[in-house]
Amino acid sequence: MNREKHITFIVFSIILLLFIAGCGGGEVTGGAPTTPFLEGTQGLAIGFLEGSPPDEVTDGDIFPFQAIISLKNMGESDVATTDANVSLIGFLPSLFQSDSPADFEDKDLIAKQSSEELKARQRDSEGNIIESVEMILTFPTDTKSFQYKDELPGNTPFIFRADVCYKYQTKAVSEICVLANQVDVADDAICAPSESKAVFSSGSPIRVTGFRQNVVGKDKIQLSFDVAHTGSGDVFDPTITAECPKTPRDRRTKEDVINITVDTGLTTATLNCVGLGDVAGATAKQRGPVKLVNGRRTVTCTQGLDAGRTDFKKSVDVTLDFNYLSSADKEILVKHVIS
Repeated sequence: MNREKHITFIVFSIILLLFIAGCGGGEVTGGAPTTPFLEGTQGLAIGFLEGSPPDEVTDGDIFPFQAIISLKNMGESDVATTDANVSLIGFLPSLFQSDSPADFEDKDLIAKQSSEELKARQRDSEGNIIESVEMILTFPTDTKSFQYKDELPGNTPFIFRADVCYKYQTKAVSEICVLANQVDVADDAICAPSESKAVFSSGSPIRVTGFRQNVVGKDKIQLSFDVAHTGSGDVFDPTITAECPKTPRDRRTKEDVINITVDTGLTTATLNCVGLGDVAGATAKQRGPVKLVNGRRTVTCTQGLDAGRTDFKKSVDVTLDFNYLSSADKEILVKHVIS
């Protein structure tokens, strides 16, 4: 009996100590986020709903089915309804067009758009994440279906590929250090004018990394950063919204081209970035297309500084615009039914 009381007392003491520790006024972890983005390497996630299309169907014009494609925005850039086109390819449509009754048309499978905007993932000021909503598209249409109409000599697999071409954007933020005297830096300076800087990049398949600053003159600094393709899709020139060319010639001219905008906000001096051009009416902003090589590109800029400046730190904004092509495959087996 005494032993049971002793064990009970020990358990009670442990619980009491834990309660006191929890109320002891220690530092609370978590709280409001201190970084601007959720980050990540995805844009739109695409896939087929389970069973649509089914793994197996039959020939002979007797098995109707649909392909239902799921779209979900896993990045941090909204996609308008007109900025995403979904096509179903990989098979000859006429093979799956029933004779009785006559069903869908080829155009029903090309460049279909979502009925609603594909909103990005978000995070509020307290750190709560608001997830994006999944959208679905039904092929060939909501009221029509596929049906393999002929007879096969035996079971035959077919590929249904969902291609989604969409316009997307990456936003990145870093910080530069500007000192009144950048040549003879004081030991207690508020920042270092020549070093690598932290950079934050929004969730997207293309990211900004490796932001660096160096002093190249009494009144001039050099900024450089890397652009990296970290997704699994294909990148294209965003000049025409949601266009991802298929022909070899168009792909060669438009593939791996992105549009970059650099904005330092230092309007009293001039910004110059190699390969980019001035933005009308903005001395601190440059924009232009660049081509990625092996999925990467380094951008270098020089920023002039006001001679009468004080010491300060200043954010720099980088925006990347591009078209992106992602795909998902589903193999279905058309089984021959012996009549």
